[in-house]
Formats: sequence, C-alpha cells, structure tokens
Amino acid sequence: METVRIKDEAEFPLAMQKVFAGAKRWFGLDFVPKMNRVTAYDPGFWAGFGRCGKRAMADGALPRELKEMIAVGVSAINACEY
Repeated sequence: METVRIKDEAEFPLAMQKVFAGAKRWFGLDFVPKMNRVTAYDPGFWAGFGRCGKRAMADGALPRELKEMIAVGVSAINACEY
C-alpha cells in the first residue's frame, strides 16, 4: 500500500509522457510501473534509471523473458505492480 500518492501518467509533463510511451512499448506494457513514475519526479534521475533498466533487462547471461518472469515473481511476492 502506498503511503504517498503517486502521480498518474497524465499528470506528468508532455515530454515525460512521451518517454513513458517509449518505455511502455519497450517493455510491452499498457501502463507505467509505479517505480518508473516515482523516479520520473526528477527527469535527470529517471534518464539514468531508465537506461539502467533497459540494460539490465536486455538479453545476456539470462534471456530477457526469464528476467521478466523473475521480476514478475518478485513483484507478486512483494504485492507490487510490475
């Protein structure tokens, strides 16, 4: 449960909404995860966070699909939206 209200995607500036649209396409989601919306409060921080996320989820020692399944499992255990 949230202790602070997290802005909805539409409440961010248009430039950030365009970034969110790209993130949704890349991750294949129809929503912006809460962690991304929280880090987007500081666009400079979000830019680095977004790059790290893309690099971490890219194919490597583990395929992207397996990394995403691990993320879904961890999110479910912690009652988070992924």
